[in-house]
Amino acid sequence: MVSFLSRTTPEQPISDRLQTGLNSIRNQLRDGQRQMADWEGGELAVSAVPGSGKSTGMAGAAAIAIAQNCLHIHHQLVVVTFTRSAAASLKGKIRRHLQTLGLPSTGFVVHTLHGLALQIATRHPELSTLSLDALTLISPNRSHQLLRQSVEHWANSHPRLYKRLLEGNQSDGEETERLRRQGVLRTEVLPHLGYTAIHEAKSSGLLPSDLFELAQIQESQTSGEHYPILRIAAGLYETYQQQLRSRSLIDYDDMILGALRVLEDVGARRLWQNQVFAVFEDEAQDSSPLQAKLLEILAQKEQSSVGTSSVGAG
Repeated sequence: MVSFLSRTTPEQPISDRLQTGLNSIRNQLRDGQRQMADWEGGELAVSAVPGSGKSTGMAGAAAIAIAQNCLHIHHQLVVVTFTRSAAASLKGKIRRHLQTLGLPSTGFVVHTLHGLALQIATRHPELSTLSLDALTLISPNRSHQLLRQSVEHWANSHPRLYKRLLEGNQSDGEETERLRRQGVLRTEVLPHLGYTAIHEAKSSGLLPSDLFELAQIQESQTSGEHYPILRIAAGLYETYQQQLRSRSLIDYDDMILGALRVLEDVGARRLWQNQVFAVFEDEAQDSSPLQAKLLEILAQKEQSSVGTSSVGAG
């Protein structure tokens, strides 16, 4: 799914020659793709299955929007995708359209979502509280390794709770079964629980303390629960954050939160909004609530409408 967010902006008069070029781009598109090319602002949602040519339609729509609105380096279309390879492909397609139209390639930028957040957060370290001079952005693979280490730290720090998980419903089980459960717990169950809890909590703006509070409420209402899953998840989240801090690391979710802290500042928010004509987002159905919020803020302006245009796979 692709999401376009924008302020409605009147189109600029264009020459007959340029209009002919734009018509040529549009005529090369299929019906579903033309829905994107005809976008003029406001909200739009278009679903598309994989292989239907949504990136081709998105590139055509981007070139048309850039030309019609005379976009330039200080007022750009922002195109967001989830992978670097997709970003490179889209960037190349848009550039080729603009070259055909005889236009410069300064009216747009293409980012991965986390790359965009990184740019915003590091440009204003005093607002994001993130500085790559003092912190290192951790890769997903390294993050998973750190999470597995966090599982070990948590298990060693909470022996009684870990023992409950290990024993299950049978306290006198065979040693072979105990070893099997231990392997599954440490390498599969707890890492998966930690990953899900950490990602969802950060995407919702929740701290470990917030999860602990929710766990207390849940346990007070379900006193018979054998496994306090939410409390375990909160503990894994807390341990993971401690591991990050001790190594001066931040993960991709921290980067999104840092960018949002920047945009909470009125001056910084206006600065970025004035640079952004619209946001076109690919695979928008995969965005977390905070990622979607980041793009929506960029496309907003006081006393102006906000538009979302989505092209989705599925």
